Amino acid sequence: MESKRFRIPSLPPSCNAIYNVIFSQRRVEMKPEVRLWKTQAKEYIPKISPLNGSYLFELKVEFYYNFFYKNGKLRKFDSQNLLKILCDAVAEKCGFNDSLIKFGAWESYHTTEEGLEYIEVELRQVTNEQSPQPLKLAS
Repeated sequence: MESKRFRIPSLPPSCNAIYNVIFSQRRVEMKPEVRLWKTQAKEYIPKISPLNGSYLFELKVEFYYNFFYKNGKLRKFDSQNLLKILCDAVAEKCGFNDSLIKFGAWESYHTTEEGLEYIEVELRQVTNEQSPQPLKLAS
């Protein structure tokens, strides 16, 4: 199965801040900074297309950023809130529906270099036979 690894040299906006609600027009639209990040991120995402429409995708993600403010206090920063916009960008670039991303994992790593924030990603096609097995918890 095809697999691609790539780096995006920035973090996406949080999914808590994706949309502007325009009540007067009864409309919801994506915020400009989200559209901009997705456009820029797509420059780093390699193309990988589903084969025969029967393949699912696994996305493994590592977020790199400073966990702390300059005063040493821990940033309240939810890495998992970054996944939605990343999945959208990957799926849009590759031409498949983001609902085909069925498997994966994310981790966050602390970096100490000022202003250095990036994402390491592995995107892999997965057939039903290759799909990960569910956790078996003790009864």
